[in-house]
Amino acid sequence: MNKVLFIEDDAPTSKIYQERFSKIFDVLIAPTGVEGISSATKEEPDVIILDLILAGGLSGFDVLKELKQHPKSKNIPVIVLTNLESQEKIAKDAGAVECLVKANTSINKVE
Repeated sequence: MNKVLFIEDDAPTSKIYQERFSKIFDVLIAPTGVEGISSATKEEPDVIILDLILAGGLSGFDVLKELKQHPKSKNIPVIVLTNLESQEKIAKDAGAVECLVKANTSINKVE
């Protein structure tokens, strides 16, 4: 089964995506950037869905930068899912394959 890693600090959002995606993917959840980087490099998921605003010290941009520099995660596609509408170009320039705004994106589009 394919693996998806959600790096998201909002527990209710993580739970919704975990319940929905667990039907088709092995779902990993990381509530902080540090845990997300660790999980990505250990588990090597098929795709990473990353929030830009995270608790715990590292921003989503910091996490994206680290993921794209690490040999085990640099080729994993990262989809940014955020409420920061103006960040699409910056996220893509940093290595994200897509940037979706939470408020404008249904769970079906993410799936």
